[in-house]
Amino acid sequence: MPEAQAVPKQQQQPQAALVSKFKRIELYATHLVNEAVSKEKAGRLGDAIVDYLQAADLLLLLAKGTQDYTPWKAFSDRAIACQQRVRVLIAKRKLDEEAAERGTSA
Repeated sequence: MPEAQAVPKQQQQPQAALVSKFKRIELYATHLVNEAVSKEKAGRLGDAIVDYLQAADLLLLLAKGTQDYTPWKAFSDRAIACQQRVRVLIAKRKLDEEAAERGTSA
């Protein structure tokens, strides 16, 4: 009987490690988003863009690694939100640069 109980434990350990790894990646992606927001508020748009893109990459990795629809959708939506924010920041940075050029050439 002890042998029959050992098989499920062996199967659970890799699955538990995988869940733990997924959770750590998710926490890091959340940290990157929070850092990006802070950098954006501080006016460091380039640094914020980098953090948002890294977070989006991690979230897409998490989405790819899940089999269930609900977490896949949540990760995908968060990644899309990061990518959309990057587009906004790139446009804002471009407008700021153009305004600066007009200010120096006037």
